[in-house]
Amino acid sequence: MLQVGLSLPRCPGGAAGAFPMAEPAAGEDAGTGREAPGSCPVTIVVTSEADTWDIDTSSCLGCGQFVDWDKMPEPQQPAQIPRDVLSRPPKELKRLAREGCWARSHAGRARLYPRLIQQVSCRLVTPDALVYRDVAARLFGTPSVSSHPLPEFLEGCPMPTYCLSPHGVTALKKILICVGALFPDITHSPLLPALAALLLHYSEDEAQCFESVSRLIASNAPHAGYIDQSFLAHQASCMTFGDLANKHCPAAHKLIAGAAENVLEVYSEWLSWLFPGLPFGYAVRVLDVFLLEGQKVLYRIALALLKQFRLSVTPAGLQGSDIKAELQAFVRNIAEHVTVDKLLERAFGIRLFSRKEIWLLQMANRKALMERGITVVQRRFYTCCEGYEPTVLLIKTTEGEVCGAFLSSDWSERKKSGATSGFFGTGECFVFTVRPEAERYEWVLIKKPELAKAVPRSRQRSPSPAPESRLGSSRDSRSSSPNHLAVPSPQRRDRLSPFLAIRHFLLPSKTASMFMSGSRDGIVIGGGGGQALSLDASLLWGHTEHCETFDNPPLCQENFQVQLLEVWGFQSA
Repeated sequence: MLQVGLSLPRCPGGAAGAFPMAEPAAGEDAGTGREAPGSCPVTIVVTSEADTWDIDTSSCLGCGQFVDWDKMPEPQQPAQIPRDVLSRPPKELKRLAREGCWARSHAGRARLYPRLIQQVSCRLVTPDALVYRDVAARLFGTPSVSSHPLPEFLEGCPMPTYCLSPHGVTALKKILICVGALFPDITHSPLLPALAALLLHYSEDEAQCFESVSRLIASNAPHAGYIDQSFLAHQASCMTFGDLANKHCPAAHKLIAGAAENVLEVYSEWLSWLFPGLPFGYAVRVLDVFLLEGQKVLYRIALALLKQFRLSVTPAGLQGSDIKAELQAFVRNIAEHVTVDKLLERAFGIRLFSRKEIWLLQMANRKALMERGITVVQRRFYTCCEGYEPTVLLIKTTEGEVCGAFLSSDWSERKKSGATSGFFGTGECFVFTVRPEAERYEWVLIKKPELAKAVPRSRQRSPSPAPESRLGSSRDSRSSSPNHLAVPSPQRRDRLSPFLAIRHFLLPSKTASMFMSGSRDGIVIGGGGGQALSLDASLLWGHTEHCETFDNPPLCQENFQVQLLEVWGFQSA
């Protein structure tokens, strides 16, 4: 379970932190001593596995109580929002939002946001403020301080805090925990924490913010979704953005394709360009329109950012650079390139598909992903393991048996096989059991070197290094090196080195060198006549049997359910 948090003080009393409900005078200079809108840096809390945090259960009333006003940018042109704004026709309401009508008053936004969200069509049974107060009281208690983990759907998602005070950060975490408790179907939602954080700036209390978030989650408006709630939906939106970028930003798309090995990996971060990438003054202007028009707005803004990025860089300047890092840095400093008004103007100048057409495109991409069998658990496994070499895989079954594998190669090598799932790794790999008995099963050619013959020099594809150049001059120097794992075992003169590549031997069959494999269908360790360890795409069910690579018996009950899976990664010092 992912646990994140911070021990925070109770909310200070008084009305100093509240929004000023009276509108400033027309001639008043509101910019003195304040940062310009959009220049405020975004503070991000990244979810971590080891941290825990304490919830301060006190809540105070008063709009703006969650804001650190030293960070909050002041509106440049204070003005009165028309009182009949909600009765205006939808087209005029969209025009006012795009022009920044309610960007001129924090108090106006605080009054307007809840009313706009109340107009969102949502499911009949949707948790509201009263439900939140009841659930929060049961979860966190009334007078005491409680410790709770954030919900699992936030794992790996940044949680921007923008201009929230420490009390506001605590309130944000409480809201997200209650969302996880009341919406158990949410499995992955990168947008949700940023959306809750922005709404909390303009909420009178936690319950009102929760109700607003809840209605956006439960929206059932046709072709106008607000929040992706699964990894599948999020990946489909990333593919959809890639399709839109190819159509509407061909020059920028060509630039990205020329600088990145995998274009989809770049586009998979498109939502983070907006939240938490954009500074607060820009992000909240996007929110103004998003509440009226839904996810289509986010595509527009991201496409406008991509076009602006193309104008700000040269192909030569991107050679050898990390394109994803360059894009994130560009978005963080967007105020140096374009004003928020100009950015929105360019975004709405893009003649995008209709909501229904975008929705149909998303459904087509989702269907394609489902056919490929993509899962969030599998993605987390590969993302966490890549970059580490070697890794140790440990599995505890529901029957209490423990087994695993030592894997010599980086899991990123699986990508070299392309769409097909091929085996990779070296003879250093081995499988083992821990419970009920501890046993290790090495590569069969180490235990039985007579099965292989050295390849004549004339048949080698490349010069093979001498064993001593790879292993060092002595056993002592090898065991003390930080780059090698010392495995205690009897030393034999005829024992083959596991560091030699497969091409250096004439093997009786390819099945004697199937070490590790990973694909969207699952994970396989050991092959040939069977699989020493195999896990399905969900990493919940597995199978073990004898294989030719390790010449092992079944490592536990042949068909098993995973109770606990751990991966330990190592890197060179």
